[in-house]
Amino acid sequence: MATAPVKIDRQQHTPFLLKLFYKTGGYHSVSDFSPPAELPPFIQIYTWPTCTLRELAHLLTTALPSLLPEPAIGTRLAFRLIFADTRSSAPTQGPGRYSSREIGSVVLGDGGPGILPDEEEAAIVAGGRMTGSLMGEPEKTLQEVKFVVGDYVTCSILPAQANGHVAPLPSGPRDSGFGSRGRGGSRVGGYGQGIGAGVPNGEWRRGERVPEGPSGGRGRGYGGGFGGGGRGSRW
Repeated sequence: MATAPVKIDRQQHTPFLLKLFYKTGGYHSVSDFSPPAELPPFIQIYTWPTCTLRELAHLLTTALPSLLPEPAIGTRLAFRLIFADTRSSAPTQGPGRYSSREIGSVVLGDGGPGILPDEEEAAIVAGGRMTGSLMGEPEKTLQEVKFVVGDYVTCSILPAQANGHVAPLPSGPRDSGFGSRGRGGSRVGGYGQGIGAGVPNGEWRRGERVPEGPSGGRGRGYGGGFGGGGRGSRW
């Protein structure tokens, strides 16, 4: 039986730091996150497990409005999760294996069919380009896609095709590449700590509920601001 949604008071729960990467026309390869190469461009945001794809799209396009083409109607923002594969059989010494998978997308409409934000979310995205109806999966949350602190999210900005059709999801490798966080690496951190801290202590499998994190649901509150971006240090 599915867990009943639980609202989160964002004034009472400490946010965590998320690096949100972006690229126009396709996804980054997981090899782009491997040392010694610099990380691709990103913004840093403080958010909660109940952050939706609509909210991520809002924060990204508010920080970098030039990412959206003009007109923006029909633009797809597709999101992918990039994480250290702790179930890999690779040796514990040296770089660990990265994996990635699709987590959903949103498509900007022209006021036609789509999903509108509820009252709370409308307040969060007020003044941005994500206030209207969006097609895709704008209500999907980080918690629903089993995000854990220390994962990356990358966004592909896909303008509408020349014929006006919405661009399909980009293809590409999803389960290859190597990164700096192996199975034997440090697992310090948790909610309220930055990506540099890694993932929580204790025995756990990727995708299980993070210790001290909310147990489920979507709930929201005000907040989710973004910090400096660039090509910073990894993890």
